[in-house]
Amino acid sequence: MVKEPYTQGGRLQLQASLFNDEKSSFTCAALIRKAFTPFTKCQVLLVEIEDVPIKAGLPSLLIAKTYDPRFNYERATPLPRQCPIPWSAANEKAAADRRALAPGDDHSRVPPWEREFLDGSLWEETYYREYEDSFAHEVEAYRRLEHLQGSTIPRLYGSGRVVSGHGEGRAISPRVLFMEYIAGENLANTQDPPSVPGSAYQELVKSVRTLASFGIIHTNMRPGNIVVSNNHPRRVVLIDFGSCVFRSDESDNNWKEAVMCEGDERKLQRYMEMLGIWRQEWYA
Repeated sequence: MVKEPYTQGGRLQLQASLFNDEKSSFTCAALIRKAFTPFTKCQVLLVEIEDVPIKAGLPSLLIAKTYDPRFNYERATPLPRQCPIPWSAANEKAAADRRALAPGDDHSRVPPWEREFLDGSLWEETYYREYEDSFAHEVEAYRRLEHLQGSTIPRLYGSGRVVSGHGEGRAISPRVLFMEYIAGENLANTQDPPSVPGSAYQELVKSVRTLASFGIIHTNMRPGNIVVSNNHPRRVVLIDFGSCVFRSDESDNNWKEAVMCEGDERKLQRYMEMLGIWRQEWYA
């Protein structure tokens, strides 16, 4: 029996390069210690890195956030369709072959309301492009917020691709980010939020207030994307920048309006008020 990809005890072969050092490419193996299921879009795995060059300086345990569209939860009920879009190796290969023949063409930029009529290979192309975009957004966000890494956002060690271990007959090598493992729970599942020092929450609030000044709107501010560490000193950490929005050529007024409409700060305050951990003086 073939073991399902991305399950505890499975192994991955990875190609990796360090953050801000793309010339540092190397390959390594990873043992999956835990899969954080159910998967939504990405596959978040706690892995033990093996055979990594000493000079890379990676910790033995880290998070491998994998961007494999095969396991996208939206396949079950993809809008506007109500019938599933199952993954198939044939459709994935057809989409990959099309990209190789015409790399400049992008057949995936189909508005959601017109996707009802896509064939299987174009659905695979659509998912592939969405995942490439999400990966690129996350890397760019961590680059802009490098000063927050290791405090109110996780440390990003590097990025790469899954070379093997993600299933037989694959036509793609999914992207992967190597990130700091923060032992703890997300804010939605934290048993006693008020027991966490207020200073830890305050640091997150201060960081979220600065996102717009670095040209970033998170857009997915919710308790499930806030991790509360178990280790001391306690940390409250914002994750998942895959759907963030970047400032391009907007005027100051238009950017300010976009920031206010999305309401990252407002949403964070509302969640904290619901949990009884908000302090008004944090916005004084």
